[in-house]
Amino acid sequence: MSTIEETLTPEESVVRRFTKYLNGPMGRIVLEALDEGESFVLQTASHTLRVMKKKGRAIVTPVH
Repeated sequence: MSTIEETLTPEESVVRRFTKYLNGPMGRIVLEALDEGESFVLQTASHTLRVMKKKGRAIVTPVH
């Protein structure tokens, strides 16, 4: 099996990291505080992201 390295933009990388974090054990408390379909905006120094709870999972999308 060969390994294919993905090329991610900085924005895609941030979205993946926050998605993984929020859907992991450390982010559980954040998801528990949200109702289904509820969202909030998260702003870092370089990116603005919308986090929505959908089917019990965090969905992270960039805001442009």
